[in-house]
Amino acid sequence: MTPKEFRRIREKLDLSPEQLAKLLGLSGYGSVMNIENGVRRPNKLAMKILGFLDSMSAVRAQKLMEEINKHEPN
Repeated sequence: MTPKEFRRIREKLDLSPEQLAKLLGLSGYGSVMNIENGVRRPNKLAMKILGFLDSMSAVRAQKLMEEINKHEPN
């Protein structure tokens, strides 16, 4: 996954860098920016999740993300 693809998917899902970081379990804004700027690569699980969300409509992806966010670890 290229940095451009990563950003395109984030924008398609209408997520801020902070929201995407939370969804993927990243430390925050800086981690997402490092991926989008090509400083680091997303891990394989993050790429699978984003690829899966990208394969569906934005509305369906939003609903799935809402469900995922209901299951925050303690």
